[in-house]
Amino acid sequence: MKNMIDKSVSTSIEIVEREAWLDLVVAAPADYVESSKVSSARLGAMVGIADLGVPITEFNRILGLGIGKPVNEAELDQAIAWMNDNAAASFALQVSPTALPEARLVEWILERGFKNAGNGWAKLYRDSVPVVDQAVPTTLDVRLVEAHQAEEFGRVAQAAFGLPETIIPLLSAIVGRPNWKAYLAYDGDTPVASGAMFLDNKWAWLGVDATLPDYRGRGAQNALIRQRVSEGISAGVVGFTAETGQPPEGQEGSNKSFNNYHRSGFTRVYARRNYKFGI
Repeated sequence: MKNMIDKSVSTSIEIVEREAWLDLVVAAPADYVESSKVSSARLGAMVGIADLGVPITEFNRILGLGIGKPVNEAELDQAIAWMNDNAAASFALQVSPTALPEARLVEWILERGFKNAGNGWAKLYRDSVPVVDQAVPTTLDVRLVEAHQAEEFGRVAQAAFGLPETIIPLLSAIVGRPNWKAYLAYDGDTPVASGAMFLDNKWAWLGVDATLPDYRGRGAQNALIRQRVSEGISAGVVGFTAETGQPPEGQEGSNKSFNNYHRSGFTRVYARRNYKFGI
């Protein structure tokens, strides 16, 4: 699939995701911060997030690298040093195709011993055109999560992702928080799938998309995406973004997450690379 990159769109995509993940970490309850050693920092235009209790890329990475303004070598070294001091060893430097300075940034990263890891992440985008009728009908019911259901939201997301139960307080903390909307899909009275939306400066980041194994293939994520986009448009959102793992070239059609967003009007605009040390 060919990249179609508009720099202003790319910048907005990276910024809203950066702010969403920073806010998620900032919202972490004090006991979770203590037990999981979760931390975050603004490093110029970049943000570093770290969680030693969940040593995977999503929770240990630099976001916004070279977005909005060029990064120099000193700033890159500062970011790497912060990650070395705070993050799991598998942390990633994430670099979009429009990161600045375009001609040198990847070269600097490679010189410091980092290597490209895997296919990267497909960054998805849609504008505020109204949603059409749902492509995959479902009998599941999507509901906005209330404050008293926060732990229920966290448990569904944790179980569906296969993450340790210790992360439930962190995932639960976004419920009722300013700029966040959390949703659950229900089979009767049973919550079976989750999704969240972070709104910032008329942009929305969609994430925490997870469905319990026994309920996959029943249209939960299509319904959750549709609900979030519809409510985002009503709230004045002009652009939506989300991401999935980038499938191998030519195999996008076999990736369920990719297809769920494609059916809902999203387009892959670029693949963002993950650079890791010592792989």
